Amino acid sequence: MTVELAIQTMTSYATSLELARWAEERELAAFAVADHYISSSTKAYALDQLTVLAAVAAGTDTIELASLVSPVTFRHPAVMHKVGVTLDEVSGGRFSLGVGAGWLEAEHTAFGFDFPDTKERFDRLEDALAYLHAARGGRGHDGRFYRLAPEPVPEPRGGSMRLVVGGSGTRRTPTLAGTYADEFNVFPAEASIESRVETARAAARKAGRDPGSLRISMAFPLVVGADEAEVEERVGAVAAARNTDPDRIRTRWPEIGIPVGPVDHFQTRLAELEAAGVERVYLQVAFDSPAEIKHSVGLLIA
Repeated sequence: MTVELAIQTMTSYATSLELARWAEERELAAFAVADHYISSSTKAYALDQLTVLAAVAAGTDTIELASLVSPVTFRHPAVMHKVGVTLDEVSGGRFSLGVGAGWLEAEHTAFGFDFPDTKERFDRLEDALAYLHAARGGRGHDGRFYRLAPEPVPEPRGGSMRLVVGGSGTRRTPTLAGTYADEFNVFPAEASIESRVETARAAARKAGRDPGSLRISMAFPLVVGADEAEVEERVGAVAAARNTDPDRIRTRWPEIGIPVGPVDHFQTRLAELEAAGVERVYLQVAFDSPAEIKHSVGLLIA
């Protein structure tokens, strides 16, 4: 099996560095952060994760680093670009900037961020991606929401920084990913992975890009155990942390493609994802302790 495994979390600096170094030692593909100011569980510890990632970059050597994903509602694309190229320089070219439309209304309300309707958020996302694409190419951009003057050309441009577009949409998200991104992070949903991947690759061809160069990845919560008893234990813990019904995890999550089960079940699902074109899976472990993360991920890489 060639699907790469990575972890995605949202925690303190010290824990992030510990986990990133642990993942690096075990040759996981990447360490990613969820860019939220609160989470679906508002009790979760929430620093500015891009700042945390910069510190992690300075404390690691080889592991790829990523934000999955940064809402366009939080930062002007000029800020996103400068933060991204800074992280890329600190990490020695290991950083991927994930960009999305934003979805968690509660954090926008809590901190006073504007939260336009879905159409406008996606319009802003498209404009921001065009801006970032222009900045990396040393060109100007004159969009509906954002403008970048053609001179002076922003330096550094972030030539090695990768762009990631992630989300669960069936049309606009994959189209934007294919048009602008280096990686399409497909979030589990009712629509098939294959159809969304093909939409993204068709958009890449239309934009004159090589569709084969678009990395396809996925992210979902990690619910795995050595046996059924441990799986049930994990289901209860994840449900409590996310303030959701355990039955929803047992039934609804598998319906949209999130594996819930022992190691062999999980490995079977990874093989199915690989067949669908997925090259990397980010295991979301934001609500777990370092010991729990190391144990669960360790089951998959043993």
